[in-house]
Amino acid sequence: MCGIAGKFSYRTREPVDPAYLVRAGESIAHRGPDDTGMFFEDQAGVGFVHRRLSIIDLATGHQPMTNASRDAWIVFNGEIYNFPQLRKELISKGRKFLTDSDTEVILEMYREYGDVGIARLNGIFAFAIYDSLSHAVTLARDQFGVKPLYYRIEDGILHFASEIKAILVDSSLPRELDFEALNSFLTFRYSPSPQTLFRSIRKLPPGYMLRVGLNGHFELRNYSHYVPKSNLEITEPEAVEEYQRLMEQAVRRQMLSDVPVGLFLSGGIDSAAIGYLMQQEAHKPIQTFTIGFEGKGDYNETADARTSARFLGTEHYELTISKKEYLDFFFRSFYYVEEPIAQTTISALYYVSRLAASHVKVVLAGQGADEPLAGYNRYIGEKYIAEFGSLLRMLPLEAIASVLPRNERVKRAAYASQFESEAERFLGIYTIFTPSQKKRLLLPDLFNGPNNVDLHLVKALYDQATGVGDSLAKILYIDTRMSLSDNLLLFGDKMTMANSLEMRVPFLDFEFIHFIESLPSSMKLKGRNRKYIHKKALTRWLPEEFIYRKKRGFLTPMDQWLQERFADTALKVLSQPNSLASMLFDMTYVNEIVNKHRLRKENFQIHIFALLSLELWYQTFFLGKQISFEEFDN
Repeated sequence: MCGIAGKFSYRTREPVDPAYLVRAGESIAHRGPDDTGMFFEDQAGVGFVHRRLSIIDLATGHQPMTNASRDAWIVFNGEIYNFPQLRKELISKGRKFLTDSDTEVILEMYREYGDVGIARLNGIFAFAIYDSLSHAVTLARDQFGVKPLYYRIEDGILHFASEIKAILVDSSLPRELDFEALNSFLTFRYSPSPQTLFRSIRKLPPGYMLRVGLNGHFELRNYSHYVPKSNLEITEPEAVEEYQRLMEQAVRRQMLSDVPVGLFLSGGIDSAAIGYLMQQEAHKPIQTFTIGFEGKGDYNETADARTSARFLGTEHYELTISKKEYLDFFFRSFYYVEEPIAQTTISALYYVSRLAASHVKVVLAGQGADEPLAGYNRYIGEKYIAEFGSLLRMLPLEAIASVLPRNERVKRAAYASQFESEAERFLGIYTIFTPSQKKRLLLPDLFNGPNNVDLHLVKALYDQATGVGDSLAKILYIDTRMSLSDNLLLFGDKMTMANSLEMRVPFLDFEFIHFIESLPSSMKLKGRNRKYIHKKALTRWLPEEFIYRKKRGFLTPMDQWLQERFADTALKVLSQPNSLASMLFDMTYVNEIVNKHRLRKENFQIHIFALLSLELWYQTFFLGKQISFEEFDN
């Protein structure tokens, strides 16, 4: 894994200042501590910088890299898992190679096949190519958005980088809040692509490419021609057999490395199954890593993970963190995350990544199985709403929700079931702050009614999913390309790379995902049995007691903390004189939801955590202030 950044003055062709690229590279040095390199094409106004974490082709993989004909240059972050096969194909067509690197394969695929070649790359990637023949810069991001890529196009200049901070080292760029994106953040608790909360800085959406030419013409489009279609003819035994084959292939591909590969091992079956397949490929016990949380409660997976490690025969490491350690990092995490993603697991991932980085450079992880395979409770809710929506709309769901004020699932179902349109219903399922709550939260001159941009973001993906079948298949398709990529995978990349660690996700091998998305919904959610075909396939490798034990996940006692002293801490942060909250929000309403949560009248954990995350992000990037937990915990 690596960090990339660059600048293209396509209008003036002014040469890029080397000092800017040096600063940009230094700002993301944690992504690539092993090597650094720069490329300049002064006549075109192009400059690239690359920070390298050496994983494959340790000797000749230096970047920026050119091809044998020296007519294109690339900076690349990621791994291409099918590059050996593509390399053989390109050699058969007469292409010459200077290295054994997957990076050079990208350049030659681009030269041989153009944009179509990008769609054939099976891997995780974000890259920029300067084509000296067309004098254009092309950016591209992998199909599921495992690797982030940000860009800014204004005033005749393209900036791009793996992380926002590398763009912001250009002190001439203003830091302005994007109010449309703010509205969307309050809906989703993260910023869906292409949004960021920085006005004019965008995220390249998963599966998209951006080309900018010297004449200022730019093209943003989806480079993949993949259209999912359901296979209603496949039998369950056929599906199980093919699922097992593709999962074995995905793990084998992603173990490709010139350095040791470890595993994030939770107490669940997804990582355990990956571990089993990794161990079959390895010549010695693989190293596995787990994190737990101090205190009583259903917060820890460490015992289950330990049991899995013994079964797999791994070299196992675990770490337990305290409340203070968790909150200390939470307050300073936004420098690395760069976006106010309101997920309580971020601190946990940082600490387990730090543990793993002391032993390996690469880990595999089980992320990416729940979204395409219906692993979350909300998919059961969607199934029932789709089947019984007209009946549910006749029931007094709002009254039922008022009787169960701390049950977020019931409240979310009551809100979502009022919409007859599938796309609107999906948006209802995702919504954290409803329009009526936003009206109370935002100051009057900032509230503009329902945010149609939110529906547009959902509907853009919904319209791509017309061939996948029923509404459940459609929401799984959307989640795999929005809430997974811009939420879980985004902070997954940022937390692992903060520790100079590469994370790979076998469940997002695109051949594997395309097969999963071809299966009928009944093979993913059978009754209330989530991830049905997944569990059937895993019986080949794991004991049944593993497969059907309770799903835990890394949970924190945030709900409990916000009923105690941490509620006061949160209010102190939100109500300080220079806070974003005091400028945008009705603080009477903010105090109301905190106090209702504290007194257990309602459950506003997600809402409060989102507002607190937004505030800490603002303090970090707009005020340049790194506030500490201890500063407000008194």
